Amino acid sequence: INNYPILGELANNSLWTEKEDEVCYVGGITKIRGIKEVIEAMGKKKNIKLNLVGTFNEENVKKEVERYSGWKNVNEYGLLERKEVSDIMSKSKAGIVTFLPLPNHIDAQPNKMFEYMSAGLPIITSNFPFWKEIVMGNNCGICINPLDSTEIADAIEYVINNPDKAEKMGRNGEQAVLKKYNWDVEENKLFKVYDELTK
Repeated sequence: INNYPILGELANNSLWTEKEDEVCYVGGITKIRGIKEVIEAMGKKKNIKLNLVGTFNEENVKKEVERYSGWKNVNEYGLLERKEVSDIMSKSKAGIVTFLPLPNHIDAQPNKMFEYMSAGLPIITSNFPFWKEIVMGNNCGICINPLDSTEIADAIEYVINNPDKAEKMGRNGEQAVLKKYNWDVEENKLFKVYDELTK
């Protein structure tokens, strides 16, 4: 049973032309989730902002990235309510989930990836085979080496500079969530398991 998004919770009707030149990262902020590389990437491109939602779990990591040149391009929001998260996603042009290549990440399905998709955002993700299968299979984002801040920066710039393609990737992801990566589908699977166990 997968922890996929609830249909409609993060959906929005914002026009692509009304979005800012911003991308977002939502969730727990740690070294192994690639925050250093993401902030480094933000220092390589001008006039693009990162909407950072969540709390740092490692104070030393926060102090380190605050010294990076890319930190000046960060809008730090801290912990937000779900409606506020939806508002941040609605004004962003991509969602970032670039976890580092550790055993518990490579074969995982991060819920945040599907939440970005449900909000109609193209996703910039780590190039793990399992993740690539989802992203490339649904043409809903860009897979990069999470250890390479230049690749991250280039992917962000591509999304910003190619609005038609970015919007199409976002819509593709949204449709994939509507069809298969949602809690309604998983709930039915869960009920079937309960039925089998109670027979």
